[in-house]
Amino acid sequence: MKLENKYLILAVALLCLAQSVNAQKDLEGDNVTVVKSFDAQLLEANKLSVPPTLPALDTTTKVQNYTVPPHPSNIKYDPPKLRPLGMKAAPKESDYNGFVKLGAGVPNTLWGEGGYYFNAKEKFDAKVWLRHHRLSADKAVENQMFQKTQGLLSGNIFLPNNLATQVDVGYTYDRIHFYGYDHDSLEFSPGKTRQDYKILDLGARLYNSARNDADLNFSVAPKFYLLNDFYSNKETNFELGLSATKWFNEKHALRVNIRPDITNFEDTVEQKLNNIYLQPSFTLHFDFLQFKIGGNFVNNRDVFSIFPDAELTLRVWGDGIQAFVGANGDLRKNTYRSLLTYNPFIQIRGSELKNTRWDNYYGGVKGNFGWLEYNGQVGYSKASNLALHQTRFEPDGITRFGVVYDTVKIFNIQGTIKFSPMKNLTISGTYSQSVFDNETTGTAADELAVWGLPEIEGNFGAVYTLAEGKANVKASLHMADRIAFLNENNVLVKSKTLVDLSLGGSYYFTKNIGVFLDINNLLNNRRERWYRYPTIGTNFMGGFVARF
Repeated sequence: MKLENKYLILAVALLCLAQSVNAQKDLEGDNVTVVKSFDAQLLEANKLSVPPTLPALDTTTKVQNYTVPPHPSNIKYDPPKLRPLGMKAAPKESDYNGFVKLGAGVPNTLWGEGGYYFNAKEKFDAKVWLRHHRLSADKAVENQMFQKTQGLLSGNIFLPNNLATQVDVGYTYDRIHFYGYDHDSLEFSPGKTRQDYKILDLGARLYNSARNDADLNFSVAPKFYLLNDFYSNKETNFELGLSATKWFNEKHALRVNIRPDITNFEDTVEQKLNNIYLQPSFTLHFDFLQFKIGGNFVNNRDVFSIFPDAELTLRVWGDGIQAFVGANGDLRKNTYRSLLTYNPFIQIRGSELKNTRWDNYYGGVKGNFGWLEYNGQVGYSKASNLALHQTRFEPDGITRFGVVYDTVKIFNIQGTIKFSPMKNLTISGTYSQSVFDNETTGTAADELAVWGLPEIEGNFGAVYTLAEGKANVKASLHMADRIAFLNENNVLVKSKTLVDLSLGGSYYFTKNIGVFLDINNLLNNRRERWYRYPTIGTNFMGGFVARF
């Protein structure tokens, strides 16, 4: 059956092939005409939409432990030194915390001074300082001698929250002698002319040691001193300084100062001089100008004195040329301490302690070019109850000084300068000239002159450093015009002009040890700064210095 099917299929195939051959023979020519282009298309099918889905979140908490092995890096290197090519690096300046200066000279002079600075990073710092100076020219002028010992201990303790406190303790022992008498006819032992001033100073301050978030600086600073002298005169003074400064935009400052100042003096009678100061001000800082406006309100015995406190500064040419003009005033206390500081030969007995009212107006120019700093100004002041130092002749023949008061108008020209015309040379100077005008009231209180005050004063100096900083030489010139006093016959006289030229220098043999020499008053000027009290003539002192 199967064999028959095979024969049948083969027969059909042969028949079809034969027909095909016959059909090929019926075609005419070799050309084929295409009736329709082949166009194959797929039938449309339904699209299956399969949206993607995320697996479920694993919200279980697992603890991850990371172990980082330590890898310390101990790398030490010197910081780079930046300097122009072809130039040697400048030697590093050494820092010294302490110094000692010991010297002696002629006439009989002894000098000892030393100090040390302590520091414990950001916890505290402190300094201690002590000086003793003694001189005796007794062989030239009887009882022309003095000795002065001073000491200071000061420290800052830095507290948390940017707070700090400062404590100061100072002591001064100053012995002078009243040698202003006729040495041709009178003689006195040192004990008869002796005067001792002993002053204890105590001070403290609580303040912010760093800038705070509110840009507010504050300070609370109480001060106290106790003064005694050889004649049992006693003065105490207490001040409480309260100050605050608020900064706006990091450059404009609002300041308020409050200062009660209480003084009590006792000799044969008791005197009190108490002032309370209120000093508000606001200062605007811009690139081309600075303007301060404020006031000074002072209360004394329930009487208010009001003063301006204003200054305008224009930067004409950067820091090099600045013009300024201002007005201010104050109620200045004439205490026993302030008077003897100016004139150690004063005798306060019978003198009244008063305030001097100052009204001051000024203007000038100043600047800093780096190699040149200068300040020059003219001013007009009116001083009411200005303290003047008039001669007082005692029955024993010794000249001392008392205090009288007068109202004086003052026209003043003054200037300071500091410049370096060449390397290692610095020259500086100050000059002041005043024209005094005593107000005439037609009463016995009018004074003939401004007793004890010079009209012209000048101080000039120069320092030259050499030997790579190991040595220096210096020169100074002090000058002042004649000063008016009343003599024993109640006649106005004037002292000589002061011209005091001095030279000096120092040299360090090693990094820490050196020597110094000072030659003072080379012109041997014996001018009487105070009537009958000539200054010391030519004198010199030399010795050793050490720093560590």
